[in-house]
Amino acid sequence: MSRTYIKVFPGILIGIGIGIVILFGFRSEFVNIPGSSSKQGVYPVAPNVDSPAPGFTLNSLSGEQISLEQYTGRPLMINFWATWCGPCRLEMPLFQSYHEKYGTEFTILAVNVGETEAEVQAFVDQMSLDFDILMDKNGEVESLYRIRGYPSTYFMDEDGKIRILHLGMMSESQLIGYLEELGIIQ
Repeated sequence: MSRTYIKVFPGILIGIGIGIVILFGFRSEFVNIPGSSSKQGVYPVAPNVDSPAPGFTLNSLSGEQISLEQYTGRPLMINFWATWCGPCRLEMPLFQSYHEKYGTEFTILAVNVGETEAEVQAFVDQMSLDFDILMDKNGEVESLYRIRGYPSTYFMDEDGKIRILHLGMMSESQLIGYLEELGIIQ
């Protein structure tokens, strides 16, 4: 009898685990169901390439309110990052150099998530960054864009449509390719 119990018990545990995943993984409180009338617990659909970029307003590191809508009419790069993120640290000087070269033709918005102004200011000073640093203290914009890791970078065209989504650290050749695709570099 004990051998049968040893064989059946793991199967029961696996079955319970699968049942929990099915029960909670597909409940409307955890996913966005098209046409759902309930707003409580419904998350926005992750923005896709060729869809409009979700609008937001955040405070910059200097305290100025910055709204995504104020950049309509010019290409835009939104980079989600954190000071503790190694790949973010490595790509920031690259972004700064392209901001210096092409800053009149496209805008960089670097969205820091969940860190203090003091931490971010120390990082910005150390890296000598002068593009806009936005503070997403509560992670609301991070949730809106469904960010799952840092760095994550969106490129928008002048109409506010997402044209490129890059996950992970960006190389210079990748950045050049994206800027060529947006018509910034010819």
